[in-house]
Amino acid sequence: MKVLLIGNYVPDGQTSMLAFRRVLERELPGLGCELRVISPPKRVLPQSSTSRFWKWYGYVDKFILFLPLLRRHARWADVVHIADHSNGMYIPSVKTRPNVITCHDVIAVQAAKGMVKGWDVSWTGRLFQRLIVKGLGKADLVACVSHLTQRELLALGLAPQDRVTTVLNGLNDDFTPVPADEVARLIASFGLSPEDKYLIHVGWDLDRKNRRGVLQAFIALEERAAARGTPAIVQQLVFVGPELSPEMAELARKHGVADRVKTVQNVSHAELRALYASATALLFPSLQEGFGWPLIEAQACGCPVFVSDLAPMNEIGGEGAEYVNPEDPVAMAVSIENAVPRLAEMRRLGLENAAHYTARQMASNYVAAYERVIAERKARR
Repeated sequence: MKVLLIGNYVPDGQTSMLAFRRVLERELPGLGCELRVISPPKRVLPQSSTSRFWKWYGYVDKFILFLPLLRRHARWADVVHIADHSNGMYIPSVKTRPNVITCHDVIAVQAAKGMVKGWDVSWTGRLFQRLIVKGLGKADLVACVSHLTQRELLALGLAPQDRVTTVLNGLNDDFTPVPADEVARLIASFGLSPEDKYLIHVGWDLDRKNRRGVLQAFIALEERAAARGTPAIVQQLVFVGPELSPEMAELARKHGVADRVKTVQNVSHAELRALYASATALLFPSLQEGFGWPLIEAQACGCPVFVSDLAPMNEIGGEGAEYVNPEDPVAMAVSIENAVPRLAEMRRLGLENAAHYTARQMASNYVAAYERVIAERKARR
């Protein structure tokens, strides 16, 4: 089976989408697929991202100059897989071949429709989302990464039910427990040691990622321990992601925890594994996700997980995760305190749960999706 995989435009820096493509690029050849991977090359985009027209130069690369290359490669393929729904506007260029498009979430579509509080979408953003929606509606098969994403996509009427399925994400790399001596070496550069007790959060500084709630829960842990006159369960909070916003930095300073809150960037895969493996727990009180990769990444490294009691997280985390109210930082702190006696059990159950989300299983499910659209196209003929 000849599979053409369409990846994302690298200068956009969508790390999770690039990781998703790498998984399929690595796994599909071992499942009998002759694979060809293409993505829009950078042609007119300037080196400096400070140009006011930088985004528009990228649009020229992605949606004008790339199309002849895309059509030429599509003629070679038995099936075309567009790896990210944000490239839904490529569907008309590959309609001559059976095609699958992965939908990671519908959050931006919801925002364009005014359904996401605090997210104002520009007119160009609304136009962009309309083009994406049009592509989703014309695809042979839309593969959603979680059952929640499928439910929300159908609720918005973005594609007919008989052309929508769920292919759960798998781990996007070799997330596994890390030996203690290797942990010590890898986290030392962050000013940490295996003896340190810290909470970790992984994610961008978006409102829906709820980093402020993570900080407030850490503050609540500190204040509750001080009121009892006992040491806090954790002494540090580590954000893997951007620096704190000025508002969050002021909140940390106001409550006297600024010196115990770290942010780390440019973390290698090996370092991220070590940070997960050494952490007391991952706190991931996201308000909205398409899947929630950090949840199973942490579990696969033996890190206990406290995560929002919201879909899809509470559909993915299994029995090993502790589910919390993401809107109540004090309740999150109480949940962490109450779970201390069962942290070892959470590690064990988390490892068992993460084993269900393998890259090979995900890729096998995509091969089944390819076979389905090829068979359906033949039947229509």
